[in-house]
Amino acid sequence: MPRHTGELAVRGRLERREGAVLLVVDERLSGHDTFLSTTLRLDQPVRLPDLPVQILTFDDVTVLAPLVSVLPQSQDGEEWSGTLLIPHGARPPTIPDDLAQAAAEAGVDTSSWSPAEARHLLTFLSEAVPGPVRTERIGLIIAALAGLS
Repeated sequence: MPRHTGELAVRGRLERREGAVLLVVDERLSGHDTFLSTTLRLDQPVRLPDLPVQILTFDDVTVLAPLVSVLPQSQDGEEWSGTLLIPHGARPPTIPDDLAQAAAEAGVDTSSWSPAEARHLLTFLSEAVPGPVRTERIGLIIAALAGLS
């Protein structure tokens, strides 16, 4: 089995936090598994062909945390670039059953969501437990998506 299924050019800036050097990605990675370990082929500021990193994607930022301490001393904000070896393909958003059923009943196609839309809407929905608030949020999502088509 291949160690990675894809390659993604990435760049960003270095930040030092609590004695560790972190690689902050310029654009948040969307649709890729997070908290997984993979390999970064670092081109700049130094050439490291096999830097093991952990992908940490949060609401508004992706950080690559090196799993070994091989990066030279760096300045905060120093630019870096490289190729991230993606261990798995992009993961489609998982639509909860209650939202999928409401979308089907309303004739709303959820397959055309952008990754940002899906993340926003599914986070909005996931913050509500089953009950009236969740039902209301499903209605708002369906109404918003129906208005887009």
